[in-house]
Amino acid sequence: MQLSLSVIVAALAVSISAAPAEEVEKRAITSGTSDGSIFQFGDASRCRKIFYDSGACGLSTYFKGKVPSNMPLVAVPSHVFDKFGEAQDNMLCAKTITMTYKGVTRKAIVADENTSNEQSIDMCLDDWKAFGGKDGDGTLRRNIKWTIG
Repeated sequence: MQLSLSVIVAALAVSISAAPAEEVEKRAITSGTSDGSIFQFGDASRCRKIFYDSGACGLSTYFKGKVPSNMPLVAVPSHVFDKFGEAQDNMLCAKTITMTYKGVTRKAIVADENTSNEQSIDMCLDDWKAFGGKDGDGTLRRNIKWTIG
């Protein structure tokens, strides 16, 4: 009887410890590594307004009130964006992207797609500075790891 009870307890422990990992996998829509670029130098709030009002996701129209006003906004590379639908119907729109570069992690909201040849994550100055960039310096940040979910 003790042996079977031990087996049951062990089986429960394994199934409980496995559950969080499965939940994390279900929440992540996609992930990868991309270069990062500055979308617009200067005031981050002006950059954010452009993404919010004019980005492919149509946040100001289709996601009004669903995006925290203090969250940075980004454009993801079109080779990532296009796999998940068109414009505001794209399942990445208004989702949180978690980006990590050289030990610094930042969160932002997907607002647009970057159709440039660089195929990088376009960001505003607040995220750019967090990743070591400076206003006026457009040097790409190489190999930013990211997850959208």
